[in-house]
Amino acid sequence: MLSLFCSICTKIKYIMCYKIIKPGGGGVIIMATKSDASIQVSRRAPGRPQNFDTEDVLGRALEVFWKQGYGATTTRQLESALELKQSSIYNTFGSKRGLLDAALDRYEALTEVELLRPLEQSNGGLAAIESFFITLHHWITHEGRRGCMLINMMAEDGGKTEAFTERTRNYRSRVRSAFHKTLSQSNEKGEMTDGNIDSRSDLLVNLVLGLNIAARGGLEEAELSQLLDAARQQIRSWRLVPT
Repeated sequence: MLSLFCSICTKIKYIMCYKIIKPGGGGVIIMATKSDASIQVSRRAPGRPQNFDTEDVLGRALEVFWKQGYGATTTRQLESALELKQSSIYNTFGSKRGLLDAALDRYEALTEVELLRPLEQSNGGLAAIESFFITLHHWITHEGRRGCMLINMMAEDGGKTEAFTERTRNYRSRVRSAFHKTLSQSNEKGEMTDGNIDSRSDLLVNLVLGLNIAARGGLEEAELSQLLDAARQQIRSWRLVPT
């Protein structure tokens, strides 16, 4: 569950603050920034004052697109979920696609904090990679979600839209770089068996893609848990057993 605290738009930065509620209670407040060149949340034309919370609307839109996809989400469904008329949605975000773009910006800010940064900044070696997959499993299945929103957009679009393709390409590249760095650290510490780090990084990225696509495809929780266990076993098989 996401609870939004504030949104501050300035000429230089767009700052988003969120509280991510963790399973079992508690939470963490996060902040994410985007330059004006990469995010434009409000495109509302001059006229009648806005009488709704744009950030609350974005949070709801994110969940709708995440669970249903872009093409399967109708304007009427958005009107119902966002409790807004189509005219208000379009005045604020420009179009259904503009609303999706803003929701994807929010999604990337959240994955930055929940998934990518912990792996990139960790010195935990193979254990950090295993933790990444555990968090990923929760991330893509919690509260009815089905897979990674970015990867879902990639699969749905089929490479037809360059903006989607670029987003997912950058995401995959960053995940692979994080895996490669962590595997290299593990190797340097002498905790990993001999093996090609490039190949292992590619395998881990494919495991991420596979787990996400399986979740989007509707696999039951028990089956997804088995896939997670298989990924963890693969990672553990690379650990050098002390002699």
